[in-house]
Amino acid sequence: MDKAQIEDVKNESKILSFINNTFIVKYFESFIENNCMNIVMEYCDGGDLSGLINHYSKVNKFIPEEKIWKIFIQICIGINQIHSKKILHRDLKTMNIFLIKENDQIRIGDLGVAKELNANSFANTFIGTPYYLSPEICEEKPYNEKSDIWALGCILYEMATFKHPFNATNQGALILKIMRGTYDPINTKEYSLELKKTVEMLLEKIYTKRPSIKEILKNPSI
Repeated sequence: MDKAQIEDVKNESKILSFINNTFIVKYFESFIENNCMNIVMEYCDGGDLSGLINHYSKVNKFIPEEKIWKIFIQICIGINQIHSKKILHRDLKTMNIFLIKENDQIRIGDLGVAKELNANSFANTFIGTPYYLSPEICEEKPYNEKSDIWALGCILYEMATFKHPFNATNQGALILKIMRGTYDPINTKEYSLELKKTVEMLLEKIYTKRPSIKEILKNPSI
């Protein structure tokens, strides 16, 4: 690994070591052997959420709304634990939501680029997966935990539509779309108004109007 990768691995093991939640990949220990850093973590035997979405897409079936809510709420509880420790995940996406076959449980993983917030509670580094970047990151403005909430909205939208809310042929065009904050609504009759309104609430372009994770969990619909 190069120096940056080594720092990411050290960062992930440090953060995982003091986060303990049912819906976050469990950390057991880390050690160096033959000049390699090893992290021993919980095994997630069901693949990831991206694979689940691809499966439903291929068989041309909608994911049942009850299943979407179950996955979404588990992610929210995990994020609540992360945010309560003043940590940003910064790379929430369907490929980082791992699945446990038993009881349809999820685990949030890949905290390699997670960041502990400093005294002013904002981060500045342009980081993350392009499809899930928030408008404030695209504008290169300081950002906080509300960027994770935006990514959560992208994940919920993806479960309901099998596509990203913002898509383009190149990164420049994608960033412009995200900054405009306009996306195709969820038109399907398969899903409730509550689910569609939740997506709108999370994909609010102005971050100060976006709910915190605690406000999401207190929402009557949730």
